[in-house]
Amino acid sequence: MKRNPRRAYDRDGREIQPATVGSHLALGRRKIEIFCNDCRRYGNGIDVSDLPPETPIPDICLRYRCSVCGSKNLISRGDTHEHYALIDAARKGKT
Repeated sequence: MKRNPRRAYDRDGREIQPATVGSHLALGRRKIEIFCNDCRRYGNGIDVSDLPPETPIPDICLRYRCSVCGSKNLISRGDTHEHYALIDAARKGKT
């Protein structure tokens, strides 16, 4: 069986379901980052709230091309800046 490089697998080889736009939005997150594997550039703060909720986060980068080198060899994940901002806001709310 051919494995999808955009998916994670457990020890038994079963695919682990990726995060979706819907699950991302449910956590209060609206942005993602996209990295280029060829030139190592990245874009962050890309809003995904208009995408269908069932869209897997790792597949969003399939819609893009690197604006620097033109590559389609990209990876998408949740925006780390937004992630840490939400953690800081939660800490401040608990003090």
